[in-house]
Amino acid sequence: SSVKERDISSANCIQRESKTGTMPMMRLILLVLIAGLSGVVSSEVCKSQDHGHLLLQRSGILVKTNVSASCDLSVQRRRRESSCSCRRRTGASDVASGYTCKNDVISSCGTDCPVGWPDSLDYMEAEGSWCQINPPVYSWSLKSCGPQGNSKVKVLTYNLFWWNLFGENGGHDKSAGKLISSSSGPEHYDVMAFQECDDRWRILSDAIASGLPDEYEAIDGGRAIAIAYRKTRWELLGSGSEDVGEDHLSQWYGKRSAMWLRLRDATGMVVFFMNHHGPLPVNKDGGCTGIATAYNIMQVIAGNAHATDKIILVGDFNADSSSSRITELDRRLNRVFSGSAMGGVDHIFTNCAHGATGNNLGPGGSDHDALSAMFTF
Repeated sequence: SSVKERDISSANCIQRESKTGTMPMMRLILLVLIAGLSGVVSSEVCKSQDHGHLLLQRSGILVKTNVSASCDLSVQRRRRESSCSCRRRTGASDVASGYTCKNDVISSCGTDCPVGWPDSLDYMEAEGSWCQINPPVYSWSLKSCGPQGNSKVKVLTYNLFWWNLFGENGGHDKSAGKLISSSSGPEHYDVMAFQECDDRWRILSDAIASGLPDEYEAIDGGRAIAIAYRKTRWELLGSGSEDVGEDHLSQWYGKRSAMWLRLRDATGMVVFFMNHHGPLPVNKDGGCTGIATAYNIMQVIAGNAHATDKIILVGDFNADSSSSRITELDRRLNRVFSGSAMGGVDHIFTNCAHGATGNNLGPGGSDHDALSAMFTF
């Protein structure tokens, strides 16, 4: 048979002819065990022509083995040709439970693993587009988070209408910063998500000048989204940003991202926090503008949030509760609060809904209302 193997000394996959036929079973098992002793398999693998096997490279050893030795073919995206690969942009991947993907390397994660992408349905949403994805099975959701505690976490999501509020009106005497400061309360915001945010430090400086404590770190997610977290309480464990959707040609500004942080406090509690600004037009369905966006958001969560994480997803989704995007997210997570501006396109989701409360804080000079939520984890 003829298979493609990785030439260790070359950056390209080369065609080699196998003269010996199938590898003896005992030798195969031995090599798989050797390759798996460290729990690491390189993502730079070449797919064999029968689509049923992968060549796994580890420390110079080439092993032709069944895909299930390191990843489950049923949960691989077909757009990556069923290879056990890692996404290059954030490290999220389609690998099965028990494995993780970091720096383009798939490795065993033991008991501290991302949730993992579940079995998928046998069709492709947005097929042929860069955002195409096999939807998860209908029964899969992330609507539970284990025992209830008494740790409070306060969050904010705010579309800042930057071009107008800051570009045309110079910040309107720090109106958005004053809203953030006045609504923070004695407990203060733990995490804040901003959309249409061209300068995360400008909005933070306006809020700090208006009374918010100067104890925040801020991360730029690209595409005018950002997250600020309270560094005096939280340790940053990881972060990333990935394109999950794209505006329709009728109102095209570009692709749309979801950015995330994993944060741990002194008690060991970990919060997975995601910020998203959704595709336009509002409620548009189909292609990379519609329900595929929701699937891609959930896949980024599944590839990076761990089983015991407290998940919070917020943003201006450019979609109201009747849209395919929000209907799909409602199937997978608990929506605990929604705004009213623009027909209600700003939302807050979580896997831990018990005791969660939300507030509409008003616009503060934006065309969207800022939303806050308090969680008890």
